[in-house]
Amino acid sequence: MIDETREPLRAASPETLSSRAVSWVVGLGLGVLFGVMGTAVSQSTWTIVAGFALPVGIIIALLAVTLLLVGLRLVLRTRTTAILAAFGIVVTIFLLSQPSAGGSILVPGNVLGVTWTFAPTVIALLVLAWPRFSKN
Repeated sequence: MIDETREPLRAASPETLSSRAVSWVVGLGLGVLFGVMGTAVSQSTWTIVAGFALPVGIIIALLAVTLLLVGLRLVLRTRTTAILAAFGIVVTIFLLSQPSAGGSILVPGNVLGVTWTFAPTVIALLVLAWPRFSKN
């Protein structure tokens, strides 16, 4: 038996400019947050045996960046918010990798530091360039 009392499904209403602007600000803010937090943990290691340390910080930071950008691409219709999040990540890493006025640095020139400097940019380019196959 068919229930004819239910309303038909309606197409999703178009996004308003204010809702898009809020998503852009949130995306940029998340990018800055992930850039700061990733910079803070990127040098963390876990010593398993003498002479070998597992770089858990860079693994978690790169995984978090990847999941943020992929999640934004999957959930939202356009790339704009993901682009702004990627911009926030990359610019934050750039700014935090500069020497401070006192000469201290947050991102040293070691393997983990160089990886953290360039890998989020490569991840962002791959995620943003990936085509959307769904029709919505």
